Amino acid sequence: MYYNKDNPQWHLSQDQFLSRDGYYQIVGEYNELCKSMLRADVRDFNSKFYGVKESGTEEEQAAKRKKSTFGIIISVMVFAGLAAALILKKILIFASVVCLIFLTVGISMIVSGRGEAVESTSKAYLNRFIGSGISLASVLILILIFFRNRFEQAEFFILLFVIVFGIAGFVLLAIGILRALSGKTVYTEEVNATCTGYVRYVSRSEGEHHNMHTYIHTSPLFNYSVGGVQYEAVWDEFVTKEDLDIALGQTVPIKIDPRHPENIMSPVMTSPGLLIFQSVMAILFIGVAIGLGIYTFNGGAKGLTVETQWNPVIEEINGVTETETKPTVLQITDEMIEQYYADKINGKEWYCEIVTVSTLQHAEKGQIIEFTDNTFNAVLYPGNNAPLPPTQLVVFYTVDEDFVESGYMYKNIFTSGEVGEFEYVGSHGAYHG
Repeated sequence: MYYNKDNPQWHLSQDQFLSRDGYYQIVGEYNELCKSMLRADVRDFNSKFYGVKESGTEEEQAAKRKKSTFGIIISVMVFAGLAAALILKKILIFASVVCLIFLTVGISMIVSGRGEAVESTSKAYLNRFIGSGISLASVLILILIFFRNRFEQAEFFILLFVIVFGIAGFVLLAIGILRALSGKTVYTEEVNATCTGYVRYVSRSEGEHHNMHTYIHTSPLFNYSVGGVQYEAVWDEFVTKEDLDIALGQTVPIKIDPRHPENIMSPVMTSPGLLIFQSVMAILFIGVAIGLGIYTFNGGAKGLTVETQWNPVIEEINGVTETETKPTVLQITDEMIEQYYADKINGKEWYCEIVTVSTLQHAEKGQIIEFTDNTFNAVLYPGNNAPLPPTQLVVFYTVDEDFVESGYMYKNIFTSGEVGEFEYVGSHGAYHG
């Protein structure tokens, strides 16, 4: 792409190998540039951060600024509406508006072929594929919302994942194939170019433990002639290297886009590591989409539920009473207990009551809890999921008659659950001797 002399992020030098002082100088200037953006008018961001200058007369530029301000106001109103839709639990309105936003972005990328402020012309085909994927996914989700009554709640959400993963997978696969074939489909003409310098810029990304990693991206500055026109350009995609193996003044063959001679094929376009990563991710996404789709359309998702719990304040705003929002709890019957715990009951009489956890101790095989009523035996919980004191439990137990007279740990618990997790509707009560 053209070498943009006005881009404050780009640093031109004749040093093939970057020294430590040069590295820290570039990073320091990048830090100062980022700080200056905090004080910049958002409408001037592209010109000050990327060096993209506004075209046209002062009157035309003023008209553009008015449109930009109007666009900012509309964006704020849209996102305020999205927030209101969430607060008022109008989830379908929220989802529809989000889809329309993404559809607009996708169509814009298809038409313009641009996704960022500074890009090469030849990268437009990649952006158009991404825009096509975003637009297609948005339309499919809107159709799914329209026909939502044909699906159960769980099926609806699973199909959302099918659309997102499926479209993302196919777009990644298409981009990977196009990148691999870019030398035969886009950059088809070879010319000799002389390296006249090195252009570098800084980028940052967040790694593990929220650590920021700093990278230097580099491209040679090439000077070459096509059809009698002189060009000064850099690779369409910079490489993540501080130093390059092309010497200053060296003439090397480069591949260009004959429709846009300023566009030079970068080694990144056919990087095996990137292509393999994109292909693996694409296959993974497509596999997940196909698997979830088969599972859903074969009826596997029928009967699944999606549990949600809203803030009581929001429920009050919507005029929903406590009885309307109270979740349905599982009802436990005598038949269920005797069926699932027959081996532990072993023909004995069994009982049910509520007890309070008194202590929790860590053991080799898990955690042991004891109760304020010491007629109950201690219970071992494997792992670290034992209820903490003073949790109340609904316990089901049998009685060891041989130890009743001792008055200590003669009630043997065979299953339990926290109060409120379920509702026991049987006829068994506490043991009274």
